[in-house]
Amino acid sequence: MNESDTYYQGILATLAKTADTAVATPLTLSSATSWSSTIRMNVGATAGTYLLTGDTKYSDWVINSIILLANLSDWDVSDFLNTADIAMTISIGYDWVYDMMTAAQRTTVQSAIANKAFIPALNSSINSWSEHTNNWAQVTNGCLIIAALAIGDIKSTLAEEIMDFSLPKLNVSLEQYAPDGGWIEGYSYGTYAGIFLGLMMKSLDTALGDDLGISDLPGMSGLGAWLTHSFGQTGGFSWGDGAWTFSNANSLWSAGYWAQRFNKPEWLQGMLSRFTSTEAATFQAFLFYNSSLMTPRVLSTMPLYDQFTGVAGMTYRTSWTDSDGWFFGFMSGFNGRSHGHLDAGSFVVDYKGYRWAELLGSDSYSLTDYFVGPRRWTYYRCRSEGSNTLSISDVSQTPLHFANQIPSSNNSLRWVGSFDDSSRFGVANLTQAYNNVTTSVLRGVALLNGTQLIIRDEVRASTAIDIATSWHTTATISVATDNQTATLTQDDITMTVTLLSPSNAYLEAIDTDPCNAYSPCSEATNSGIYNLAVRLTSLTKEADIVVALSESGTELESFDSSLSDWYSLCTVDCWESANVEDPYWLESSEVYY
Repeated sequence: MNESDTYYQGILATLAKTADTAVATPLTLSSATSWSSTIRMNVGATAGTYLLTGDTKYSDWVINSIILLANLSDWDVSDFLNTADIAMTISIGYDWVYDMMTAAQRTTVQSAIANKAFIPALNSSINSWSEHTNNWAQVTNGCLIIAALAIGDIKSTLAEEIMDFSLPKLNVSLEQYAPDGGWIEGYSYGTYAGIFLGLMMKSLDTALGDDLGISDLPGMSGLGAWLTHSFGQTGGFSWGDGAWTFSNANSLWSAGYWAQRFNKPEWLQGMLSRFTSTEAATFQAFLFYNSSLMTPRVLSTMPLYDQFTGVAGMTYRTSWTDSDGWFFGFMSGFNGRSHGHLDAGSFVVDYKGYRWAELLGSDSYSLTDYFVGPRRWTYYRCRSEGSNTLSISDVSQTPLHFANQIPSSNNSLRWVGSFDDSSRFGVANLTQAYNNVTTSVLRGVALLNGTQLIIRDEVRASTAIDIATSWHTTATISVATDNQTATLTQDDITMTVTLLSPSNAYLEAIDTDPCNAYSPCSEATNSGIYNLAVRLTSLTKEADIVVALSESGTELESFDSSLSDWYSLCTVDCWESANVEDPYWLESSEVYY
């Protein structure tokens, strides 16, 4: 059926061009420290093109490339992500062009995998990486399992040791997908881990005919939904250190595996609806594309929203097919976790193909103690001020010095639902994040009638506090003279931000360059990124802060219901979660506090 699929044929044509470019440029690599994922992509594209065409120019290039990799003096075991990726890449090439290799070439590959990946992995004096339960666990163990399956018939004892070593550690990491498929490190790192998890699952299926119970683990059946629903018009709903933009479908192709595994065509269609065939042309398409899942088209009947308890997040879009619609993601979240920022309560917004509220992602990982608290929480992009959330203090705050949330706080998504068929809302309980200065903090985000987005904050405290909220955007900002409205402009689209309450609040476009706050400074200067903040004129014991976003010229609907009433006003697909304290799926998550 794939043969008559024009979209898939476009993918194959682009992959053939990738393979031809690779063949025209022999691989040169003198050290594993220079490893690049581009090598993996080229080996996969070229080996897959060989399988389709039988043309030996492709198999010859793959063989030469994997032999070169096998003959490197070592595979950089000090950075075992590289080691594992090299082992997997060689294994894919070895498996896909096996029939064209000589016995000596096969032996070279088998010995290299055993000596440069397996033996170091089992060496307790250098395998401290094996204690990771974050994305590292899926990358390293997933790749080792793929390699063990590739050469298990030859290096059976060692391969069995690797399986016995890797599977339990991998399963500990996979507990964090419970209960519904979201990944705690956010969308970007979730999709990165998904590259290797999807390839490993496919390898288990084809080599053993058995995925060893992994797809039955709590949350696995929802992973494809999370990958699909959390990808907006312009990119992913990614928080913490994760990037939200994707130039191709490489890291999202694992949705194709889960779509096949659970017969959910909407996951594959939803993911591919965001990419042209050229952008989707990575080698995973050989494995995970299935034309039978692309017809009939089901996007028009696919739910427009989903929520994920495991990451305390939710998403909503007005359409899967209309690029002029809305998308927003909203999360409460678990602070201080692996690659996490102090960003509970943050949101992102897409409208008409532009992102109007964005999260900034990581700063340089080489910054001093970037992954060590409390220093980590001094860097702008890791702080609450550098996110789209509230900063609350018992003293007046100044820009670039806003207060942080509590790093160890767990913050619940409490209520999600729709007031009618053209709206969706979420309410988060953020009290834990601010319980050093407040008695209650609730934040709600709602899209009303497909025309305006509302962000409502309700803050209560026993003593007077200063409250500031942040909203980051690359749009051009113009704040009105009364400081009650601001326009955001990208190309020919102009949006209006309206501050609806309280009366003593005002909008302020403030600096995002941390190097203007102190020296010396090695952080990103955030050029072109603006923070549209809500400020209060005085400290207060309580405040209801309401902001609306709409396309300029839209008449705002009056909506002043308290957050405690939002759930009672829900009429469609109402969802409620208990306050999350320490759910079992967090037990193995890595922390920075």
